[in-house]
Amino acid sequence: MPAAREPRTEPELVMYCTQWCPDCRRAREWLDRHGIGYREVDVSRDPDARERAANHNEGRLHTPTFEIGDGVCVDFQPDRLSELLGLEG
Repeated sequence: MPAAREPRTEPELVMYCTQWCPDCRRAREWLDRHGIGYREVDVSRDPDARERAANHNEGRLHTPTFEIGDGVCVDFQPDRLSELLGLEG
């Protein structure tokens, strides 16, 4: 009998964003379309998150910024997000 395969677990994805950011809206749509769960953190309401996101970009805040496991993606870059999430092309 073949061994059971472990279910694939996605790394936690955190999206640092704002409600008014157009790229953040596009990123939400892309993530939802691909069925990818994420935790959204609004940097306009959370100063600690704002600092953390800025630290990923040499001290300059840019939204959206993503943390995926140990990886980071600054700006909405579908190819980079796919790479970090291990999505097949």
